[in-house]
Amino acid sequence: MKRETAMNYQDAELLYDLPDGEYDGRCLGGVRTVTWRAGRQLEIACFPITSLNREARRELKHRKTCKAVDRKNQEYSNRHIMRLIEANFPEGAAVVTLTYAYPPTDDYAMMDTAAMSGAYHARQLPWDVERVRMDLRNWLARLRRRVKKVGGDPARQFKWLCRIEEGKEPPIPGIPAKYHVHAIIEGPGLDCQTVKAFWEEKHGTCHVDPLGLKDDGSKRLANYFTKQKTGGRWWSHSRNLKIVRPRISDRRVSRRRLSHLACGVLADGKEILEKLYPGYQLAEPPRVTFSDYVAGAYIYARMRRRD
Repeated sequence: MKRETAMNYQDAELLYDLPDGEYDGRCLGGVRTVTWRAGRQLEIACFPITSLNREARRELKHRKTCKAVDRKNQEYSNRHIMRLIEANFPEGAAVVTLTYAYPPTDDYAMMDTAAMSGAYHARQLPWDVERVRMDLRNWLARLRRRVKKVGGDPARQFKWLCRIEEGKEPPIPGIPAKYHVHAIIEGPGLDCQTVKAFWEEKHGTCHVDPLGLKDDGSKRLANYFTKQKTGGRWWSHSRNLKIVRPRISDRRVSRRRLSHLACGVLADGKEILEKLYPGYQLAEPPRVTFSDYVAGAYIYARMRRRD
């Protein structure tokens, strides 16, 4: 069989979407393994190297223009945030929630737009998301100056990851939505009291918790950071964060091992994967999916380095 260029992992995940199926190892030219190492976490994706027939190419083109892409993009965003957290923030980094001192909605229900805008301005409350972004930039700038004041290097040592969230309650017509901010920050001199004081002096309240990476702490935070669907991306991060790049190998997993994983992943998948990657243990059960259009199976697993 003529060996052709393999699909990338995004295309493979789009085609392999059936949770149940029968493994078919015929006409497979090999297995491609893609890995991401972020801190103590390791992610593995395995899928066959195979040529796509006309029907599979047509279906892949269709799925790239339908809602399946939106679902996958959301999943890729979740994984991207999870890798950023694992690769850049240590256990115990500050997980911060910033809120504004909003008055009761009834206080503004009878005001016209001009009066309400003046009242918001007097209380330094955000009228829209752009004002929240400005307040967030100013808060981060104060933290950056604090890191520099204690002798740190903000360009290397001050790291942050933030998202803006709109209130769950639908706003009353004419009254702006309520916003708050979630952030993870790390840097010398950024103790809990300093972080809180820089926000509470002008805006509202600040709640600080330590970051916990065990027990899927990074995964839960990543889902939280990307849960809100908006017209634009409301999360951002500092430029000095390490971006986790995938590593690709066509020899790490054989066709026989892929068959064993796909056919008995619950029985011997843990043993096979932990033997392939010594020093790591499974963080969650591996996921195996099949396709109506391509032979083989797609396997995704997430592991953590042993203590």
